[in-house]
Amino acid sequence: MEKSLRQFLAVAELKSISQAAQRLFISQPTLTHNMKKLEASLGVDLFVRTARGVRLTPYGDKLLEQARIMQRVHDNAMEELTRLKERRERGIRMGVGMAWWHLFFRDLLRQYRADHPEAPVHIELGNHLRSMDQLLAGDIDLFMGHQIVGLHASGGAEFQPLFMCFDSAWVRAGHPLLQQPHCTPEDLLAFPHLDITPDETRYREVVQDLEQKEAQRSAYHLRERVVWSSSSMSAGLDILRASDAVMVYTSSMAPYFRAQGLEELPIDLPQPFTVGIYCLQERLDEPSVDHLIRLVRHWLSGLDLAWHRLQPLPDVSVDSGEALTVEQSGGAQE
Repeated sequence: MEKSLRQFLAVAELKSISQAAQRLFISQPTLTHNMKKLEASLGVDLFVRTARGVRLTPYGDKLLEQARIMQRVHDNAMEELTRLKERRERGIRMGVGMAWWHLFFRDLLRQYRADHPEAPVHIELGNHLRSMDQLLAGDIDLFMGHQIVGLHASGGAEFQPLFMCFDSAWVRAGHPLLQQPHCTPEDLLAFPHLDITPDETRYREVVQDLEQKEAQRSAYHLRERVVWSSSSMSAGLDILRASDAVMVYTSSMAPYFRAQGLEELPIDLPQPFTVGIYCLQERLDEPSVDHLIRLVRHWLSGLDLAWHRLQPLPDVSVDSGEALTVEQSGGAQE
């Protein structure tokens, strides 16, 4: 905002040239000279000098009204530019599910850090409802996870599907159900269900239709079973290895779970689920967000999805076809 208008605002609000000069950290003669110069440039008198200070003329009142509007516009513009600059320089702020962290994102991030050692990075691992809450609050730029059924359309989040994933059931070695050649969901009723990073009640407000969410739980008969839960994968695996609980989790984690001493149950579970990227619609055109989305798609294009028990979506390509800074060194083969 022009200096003379900022000075005019101070004089008009304080009704005193001497007090305004103190606030602006300039001398009183300098401020007096600048106000007379402003009046001369406009061709009108803005102030009436009195023994107690100054008061505005009708011209001064009109200029004060317009100057305040200009100040708000200027301040808002400066704030938006500051936010844009911070977003461009912030680097990666992304939420990602545990399965996708192990599948490829930790390798992507390792290479990204090598290529951009000065770029800040913040990664959130967790449940997709919590990630959506963080996205809407501006704590992260986007997140990758399961599609949220019944999501509030008014939130302004856009979902870009990437692939389909499948669930599998995991138990400790020697679990009674491993003696059966094939299991059904009804066979799980006698055993506790272990839930890793479950939906938290405080984040359910992002969902408009909770019935669809509850339908997913009903598929595993969770209302009739004992449910144990943990926000930590490490703690959950400790519980699983020391009990007869059954954990249902994305099947792409099979190599990791086997390395942890778990065994997969021979069971057909409700299939499949869509996985993709969520981002706010108004931020899709931001260079940093667009680059990160293309980076994820490019990295996924080099993975053998079938080997990881993932299914490509028809008519959806995960590769943007554009050259990116990060060169893929290979997907995680755990």
